[in-house]
Amino acid sequence: MQIQGSPLSIDFPAHFGDNERFWYWRGVSGKKYIHSIYAADACPPLPGAIYVAVRRIGHLRTAVAVGRFSPFWDGTFSEFADMTADEIHVHLLARDNSAADAVLGDLKAAFGEASQALSLAA
Repeated sequence: MQIQGSPLSIDFPAHFGDNERFWYWRGVSGKKYIHSIYAADACPPLPGAIYVAVRRIGHLRTAVAVGRFSPFWDGTFSEFADMTADEIHVHLLARDNSAADAVLGDLKAAFGEASQALSLAA
């Protein structure tokens, strides 16, 4: 399952290292949502935030799950235990729960279309 994403091109100072600290994911509506990138085992507790769990192979990023962290999430990754995610991309800019649900719905619809396209191609 793969949704299309693109890196945000920003020239960070050299001491930041990898410039891919942010990633855009596009919803089925065509809107792009910026996400912060964390290693799967180093994502801070961000209750209520929208996430895309990502498997990375070279420069290819494949979404393996899209969802929202529980409002009571303590930062443990038991919900990702069965996934092969290398990165967790987190969207934090929704202004309220309603907006976060709309963003999540848009991304999930794109995720569903991508998985349907892959199963049709298989």
